[in-house]
Amino acid sequence: MEQEKLKEIWTSLDNRMQQQEGLNTATIRQMLINKSDKALSRLINYTYFSTLACVAGIPLLVWVWTSSSAFAHQIIAPLVILFLIYGIITGLVQLRRLHKVNFSMPINQNLIIVHKLSLFNKYYVIASYIIGAILFMYVFITAIMSFNNVEPWRWGAFGAGLLIGAIGCVWEYKRMYRRNFESILKSLEELKEL
Repeated sequence: MEQEKLKEIWTSLDNRMQQQEGLNTATIRQMLINKSDKALSRLINYTYFSTLACVAGIPLLVWVWTSSSAFAHQIIAPLVILFLIYGIITGLVQLRRLHKVNFSMPINQNLIIVHKLSLFNKYYVIASYIIGAILFMYVFITAIMSFNNVEPWRWGAFGAGLLIGAIGCVWEYKRMYRRNFESILKSLEELKEL
């Protein structure tokens, strides 16, 4: 009789432990999904912002291009407009891919999508920085060549622009893109293990 009672208690405790383990797993799973969702939202919002900033910059540059007869403006404005169009196109491609990530889909499918998107973003960002640096140098050289004497404040403006651009690029790549993609990939790997 006592043995059966102990058996019932043991079975009851085992069931409770399994329920508790299932609850803990579900809680951890939901936390990981929420963490990934926040990182994905940050990436989507930032991509919308940068794409809209490129769209907003085009009318301003068209106005500079059409209203100014300066040689530097006639050459630089179309190049910057092309760079902004490149930013819009890649931003739209990235948004389309970011919206494909759905945490209700199988984890392996999400892992593949996020990994491909991370690689695309890495190459896109590197190409953008290189093109931007070349464009910045071209703008500076064109501006210097259009003036006979270069004032010291122009050198200072060039140095400040270069420094601000470099800091912005490092922040954007490390804090915005790499950090959020790594967070999503890490969370999906942990979900896969669960």
